[in-house]
Amino acid sequence: MVSVIIVAAGNSARMDGVNKQLEKIGDTPVFVMSALKFERSEKVGEIVIAAPEEDVPRYEKLARNFEISKLAAVVAGGETRFKSVMNALDATSPKADFIAIHDGARPLIDTSEIERVFADAEKYNAAIAAVPATDTVKSVGTNGFVEETIPRGKLYYAQTPQVFRRKLYLSCLEKIGSRAETVTDDSSILEMCGEYVRITEIACSNLKITRPDDLTAAAAIHTGKRTVKMI
Repeated sequence: MVSVIIVAAGNSARMDGVNKQLEKIGDTPVFVMSALKFERSEKVGEIVIAAPEEDVPRYEKLARNFEISKLAAVVAGGETRFKSVMNALDATSPKADFIAIHDGARPLIDTSEIERVFADAEKYNAAIAAVPATDTVKSVGTNGFVEETIPRGKLYYAQTPQVFRRKLYLSCLEKIGSRAETVTDDSSILEMCGEYVRITEIACSNLKITRPDDLTAAAAIHTGKRTVKMI
């Protein structure tokens, strides 16, 4: 069984004060659309959502209204993304074999892609959704001059979901202690422990809604996907 953590407690600092998780794509709030993609997977046993503390009842009501039947809890997020994940982790079942962590602001992931990440995690103990880098990446010194051009063929943009065997994830959290609070993504916790993390390549449409323009782009991508499926 997979326990899914949907991280939806951010402060939306770059959204001009708008809570991006509650904005709608079509008629569905962003965080709900993300959760529904996991709801449809037979491998998912439960979903835990980390929400802003003051909005926990509202998030729970929306999740129920949109028939997220696998919802186990909506918990208050913390001051940082890491603390939000930890609060949600405490609400997951100890019987789960895997923990999947997903940004609520990535609502365009397909359930089929999610299940490919699950499959890789089952095989390799840890797997993350990622897309290959398409831009040339430069390493720049403090003086503002290019020091190195990094070979693009070895670079991927880390995304979510990130899926880990539960026992391994908990073991690494215990091993690295407070250093875990400094990571920028969850797979870094395993990397710091010397564990291997498998890349599962997915479509480039799994964008993260960060700025107001991203909502427009997400709506267009969503509409395009529906049109293609109908054809």
